Amino acid sequence: MKTIIKNIKSAAIVLALGTLAACSPESFDAPDQNKLPQADEIDVKVEVDQTTNQVTLSLNNHGVYPVWKVLDGNKTTISTRQVYQNVFIVAGTYQVEVQMGNRNGVCEGSKVVEFTIDNTLIDFTPYTQRLTNGESKTWKIANDVPGHLGCGPAYSEGLEWWSAAIDDKQGCGLYDNRFTFTNTGASDAGTMSFDPGASGQIYVNTGITSDPFGQYNTNDGVDYVAPMAAYETTFTLLAEGNDLYLQFPAHTVLGYLPNVEAYENPKFKILSMTGSQIDLAISNNDIAWHYTLNLEGDAPFNGFKYDSDFNLWKTANVTVGAFYYAPGWSQIADPEYTFENGTYTVTLPTATTDTWQAQMPLLTDIAASKTTNYDFSVLLTSSVDHPGVMVKLTEDGDDGNFFFEEKVALKAFEETVFYMSDMPGIDAAKLKLVLDFGGNADNTVMTIRNIVLKDHANDDGTKVPDPTVVPDPTWVAENSADNLWHEATFTNEFYYAPGWAQIADPDFTIDGAKYTVALPTATTDQWQAQVKFLTTMATSADKAYDFRITLSSDKDLKGATVKLVMHGDDNTFYFAERVDLPAYEDVVYKGINMAGIDMANVDLVLDFGGCQDDTHVTISGIILQEHRD
Repeated sequence: MKTIIKNIKSAAIVLALGTLAACSPESFDAPDQNKLPQADEIDVKVEVDQTTNQVTLSLNNHGVYPVWKVLDGNKTTISTRQVYQNVFIVAGTYQVEVQMGNRNGVCEGSKVVEFTIDNTLIDFTPYTQRLTNGESKTWKIANDVPGHLGCGPAYSEGLEWWSAAIDDKQGCGLYDNRFTFTNTGASDAGTMSFDPGASGQIYVNTGITSDPFGQYNTNDGVDYVAPMAAYETTFTLLAEGNDLYLQFPAHTVLGYLPNVEAYENPKFKILSMTGSQIDLAISNNDIAWHYTLNLEGDAPFNGFKYDSDFNLWKTANVTVGAFYYAPGWSQIADPEYTFENGTYTVTLPTATTDTWQAQMPLLTDIAASKTTNYDFSVLLTSSVDHPGVMVKLTEDGDDGNFFFEEKVALKAFEETVFYMSDMPGIDAAKLKLVLDFGGNADNTVMTIRNIVLKDHANDDGTKVPDPTVVPDPTWVAENSADNLWHEATFTNEFYYAPGWAQIADPDFTIDGAKYTVALPTATTDQWQAQVKFLTTMATSADKAYDFRITLSSDKDLKGATVKLVMHGDDNTFYFAERVDLPAYEDVVYKGINMAGIDMANVDLVLDFGGCQDDTHVTISGIILQEHRD
């Protein structure tokens, strides 16, 4: 999950998105060898993420397509994808031979570019974090992305021969399928739950004629659908040579089953993986198939567009000023940093404790004006949890004249978007962006990329998140030490009083972190069926908190009450809300970014007053955590 830190200074912009139309010419000129692109004009953009060893190659040239020949020992990988991405496990310097083509053919010469991988990848944590968000995350086949399914030569990225267009396979079942990856505490493994969705089907290659799927083959040379039930399995991350794989047990299917080998050995090469998109390839000796997965819902907000012509930062002269790196307020040698393709990578070997002890200033020649409103965004990643990176955009030479001065909490390996929209301008001859990493742990690696500053009046097409929608925080795992509920103990009390005459306590069962209360007799009013958890949880007024609980009843129950309250003081509470429980539906109640209250003991009070005879309510998924954006 990509975290978004939002701070909108004025009303959100309403963006009007136009509709594009296209038509095909009725005739074509013959290829002209004199109009081939020239090799000496090849301009390659190389991006290397040293935290995940992911390499991204693209052309800065327009109106052409690339031919990538990636040289890795005795192996050469060829790709014609517009943007080539891959993960390189082993440290070293790699060469890529690049050609480019147009409608007249491919240039006669080529250009060789190099990139360097600093470290051999042995820590899978960044990948399990991206897959599961530290808890669980649900993925789907990316039907809205060109090339979400494709095929090509064996052991290629699987797109050269055929590449699916957007929504190419509607009605074939696979777009309904969901894959939920869950963290189990291991750095290289976890569980995966498959839900076929409304269709109850997967998509199967016509070449598969054997059972259990062959019986559904239409035998007309066309791929077919076959039923598949929900199941839970495991996943493992593997490094083999210089490749990274996502391995499942036999008979795991990711929506599309291309051949028998993929059914017996579902082993997918990871081409790229971010918190919002995964590109995979699976091969036998004859063919490679490509899969792209992304998240449920709308595409994540990634800040304003870095490559837009409106981005003042991209065309500015930017230099790194003098660091101030002072653990314990005693200045030491500057931290090492690199700058490649718009990304700064800073290594902080020594821990600091306070804000402003690890300052990195970026000096620019950008002028600002009070008569203009501005937009700003930056993407930040830390190799370990960080309590709050300070981000300050100010006038160079006057730290008191600034746009903003905000702290951004970071979760390990999770890229976080910090942005400001429609900010009132300031008069400044030159702007300076100060990033302060004070509070960092030993050996923290920070990456800073895609810095954007633009005139708010210039619409780059970015859809800013709706400020009226409160986004979910980053939830910790239920069994995490960061879940106050998981770390607490509790005792139960009951008040069960149909018609306000108290009767015997209802049966109450505990199964791990799942609780079930059986209510044999109907009640009519709120507070007549109370279940109290008297806990050892404590909260503080100097912090903010998030709460989540899942309730499910086997009979319709109108107005169940959820109350998080101070022990011994019914009038001091975080919330006291009523929620309807339709029969057999999981209802999730959340309290997000709640201002902290000093409570030595926090009680959870649930009331099912108004229940019918013989009602059973299940309580699960309880999390109380310090707020995480």
